[in-house]
Amino acid sequence: MTAHTATEPQPTPPARLQRALRPARRIHPVWGLNLVLLGAAGALYAGPVHDLTPLAHPHLPFWTIALAFAMAERCVVHLHFRRGAHSFSLGDIPLVFGVIFCSAQSFVIGCLLGCGLVLLFNRRLPPVKFVFNIGQLAVHACLAILVAHLLAINTGRVDTRTWVSALIALQVSSVVASSLIAAAISLSEGLVKLSTLARMLGMDLVVTTSNASLGLCGAVITASDLHALPLLLVPSATLFAAYRAYLAERERHQRLEFLYEANRTLARSREIAHALEGLLVRSLEAFRAELAEIILFGSEENPSLRTLLGPGSYRELMEPVDTEVADELRVLLERTGGAMTLDSPFGGGRLQRYLEARGVTHAMVAPLPGEERVIGAIMLANRFGVVRSFDREDLRLLDTLAGNASVALQYDRLEQAVMQLSVLQEQLHHQAYHDPLTSLANRALFTDKVKEAIAERDADLAVLFIDLDDFKTINDSLGHAAGDELLVSVASRLRACLRPEDLVARLGGDEFAVMVEDTDDVEAAAVTVARRIMEAFVLPVGVGSESVAVYVSVGIATGHGGSSSAEELIRDADVAMYKAKTSGKGHFEVFHPSMGAAVLERHGLKEELRLAIERQELTLYFQPIVDLDTGRVVAEEALVRWEHPRRGLVGPSEFVPLAEETGLILSLGQYVLEEACQQASRWEARRATAPDEEPEVAVHVNLSAVELRDPRLVGRVQRTLTEATVDPRSMVFEITETVLLDDSDRVSAAIGELRALGVRFALDDFGTGYSSLSYLHTLPFDMLKIAKSFVDGLARGGREASFVRMMIELARTLGVTVIAEGIETQEQADALVGLECDLGQGFHLGRPKPVRAEVALRPAA
Repeated sequence: MTAHTATEPQPTPPARLQRALRPARRIHPVWGLNLVLLGAAGALYAGPVHDLTPLAHPHLPFWTIALAFAMAERCVVHLHFRRGAHSFSLGDIPLVFGVIFCSAQSFVIGCLLGCGLVLLFNRRLPPVKFVFNIGQLAVHACLAILVAHLLAINTGRVDTRTWVSALIALQVSSVVASSLIAAAISLSEGLVKLSTLARMLGMDLVVTTSNASLGLCGAVITASDLHALPLLLVPSATLFAAYRAYLAERERHQRLEFLYEANRTLARSREIAHALEGLLVRSLEAFRAELAEIILFGSEENPSLRTLLGPGSYRELMEPVDTEVADELRVLLERTGGAMTLDSPFGGGRLQRYLEARGVTHAMVAPLPGEERVIGAIMLANRFGVVRSFDREDLRLLDTLAGNASVALQYDRLEQAVMQLSVLQEQLHHQAYHDPLTSLANRALFTDKVKEAIAERDADLAVLFIDLDDFKTINDSLGHAAGDELLVSVASRLRACLRPEDLVARLGGDEFAVMVEDTDDVEAAAVTVARRIMEAFVLPVGVGSESVAVYVSVGIATGHGGSSSAEELIRDADVAMYKAKTSGKGHFEVFHPSMGAAVLERHGLKEELRLAIERQELTLYFQPIVDLDTGRVVAEEALVRWEHPRRGLVGPSEFVPLAEETGLILSLGQYVLEEACQQASRWEARRATAPDEEPEVAVHVNLSAVELRDPRLVGRVQRTLTEATVDPRSMVFEITETVLLDDSDRVSAAIGELRALGVRFALDDFGTGYSSLSYLHTLPFDMLKIAKSFVDGLARGGREASFVRMMIELARTLGVTVIAEGIETQEQADALVGLECDLGQGFHLGRPKPVRAEVALRPAA
């Protein structure tokens, strides 16, 4: 008996490819066993085995043994264990001949050559399996011939002692080979159970005894008359056919047992999802597959649902599946009418992409037939073991399983599935129209209800627009989790302030809205509700272990105030809320048409700014920074401007606060960074062509507090610099002291990571805050910019000049470059030169321009 193993490594789920590939990249544990086998075989052959001579005549050359092994290894039957297979052949017959009639050298070479060629070209095993089979075969052969020579006496004849010794030798080597196969399976898939090991050894004993007995009969015949050897062909073929018949009957019994257990699983499970999962678990084991999946086809009202297992521990229960994939599969099954195999590339379409995304290489699929239509499909994919395909018997079994399963599903579980789908649909509908955090109505539902109320006209209508004051500060200081908890508490208090017929909604962020209807005086009713809301927030709100004072601003708009649609009514309430917010915290205002061209204009300006950023309608201006000693431009500060079609050029002081209010500051900052890097790249390219004429120029870009708190900032900066091919050392980020006051630990960490890229930092408006010295001591700034307010007083001398001198001396002590900004006169420039200031910036040295032009930086004396 010659045995081989075909174990499989653990499968990996393609949906989690990055995580799953890590274990696959490790060295397979069977390789360690392979090294031990090769070492043991080499030691046996080089030691006691090498010089062994034939026990009897005739002496056979190695090529006859190689040919015999090649023929015997083509006659193989497979006994499957989980993802592996224990393979039996007629290899014991040539093994007997080699032990008795060959020298050790001819026997080992012939054995490895014949079996190796079959394994290499016929079975095409992966390297780890091929090496294992060669290693265990070499140990098997060396042990067999060694034990036979230890027990037998070399008389040159096949006497009783010779053939008994050969039989014992084959049994000993067979036990060792089976143990090695069990070890390989244990390393690959987990420990083999003792019952399984005992079954393997018992099967080996029977097969080895049968094959060896037949081989020994042939050896006795060969020793007396070599021409009688062909008589062995008939009993050999009969023995092989008996093996095949036994294993076929065994497999048929296992299939019947599988069908029985599958039907019992369907009958005993109370939940359809658990019934399908249990069915797939048994199917994976029975068909030795990596993936199993059942899709229940939906209808126009309900989606198609899938339940799947594999690869590995990955599973899904009754999850929606792509409608187009389900439709393609249904059409395919209706056209074929029964179970079928699927092989890559699967014919194209959405179904092909779906199967490839699941990691399917080959599969079989069967329809779940209903009374009038196909109600679903069951699929098994990626078979384990030596035989890596599904045959006709597998298709018949799957077809039978699908028929039994469809009956159970259709009559016992279909009503339950419909109920679950209805509940799912209700849940999806609720999620579409309600805020997931507070469970209040969302903007879509609130707008629909306002539209319905306007259309019905049963009562007058008012909308209250509610905004939390300083929510952003609370959210940033206490964290987003605390912010969410605060919003839930606010929603609860708002509910308590309303009448049963009033509707409250969360529109998004910290914005809420209330719809009030009244048949008498809706404005008075809305004002009453607004007052109750104000009173409800007199007491602080508990957030974790903190008590937070919360103020709200409320705007009220009524339906008889000129608003003709739900959108206009909500917009008017928003405008009134903004008017209340500008009046101070904790106020409410009622909208009047005369309230606010300025408010409406600012409200519209926010939307225009959003569109301007999306359409990249902003312009970048550059203001030079000059070396005060040489007059050479050493840097350019990027300043964003908005060329409004009606208002003309809008300065950053007007629209940057709007960007911070609306959350557009990140998009605005990214736009400025990208444009500045593109301009810096052009300057570097021009300098590369004329290094003597074009000086090296750095680019300064301003960073806001919101940007420095963005966890993606470092990645965005690195990517932008790389895409523009800009040297990070030529980029300088300017930040103000107010930025450092907000979450200094996070800001410090961001500055450290950016400096690690090579970027430099400048502290803007130095001297205007109360903690500048502490920041210079703790944070690694490369430059500081003296605020314009100090530069303005330089020409007068006195106190301002002393302050500037101290700042310059402090910077020189710290090794930091000084930039004086706001230089507007020659007198200021001369004073700064006298104080040995490094760099300067201001209208006198150069005004901001869309692109830098050549300017006279210092007029001639």
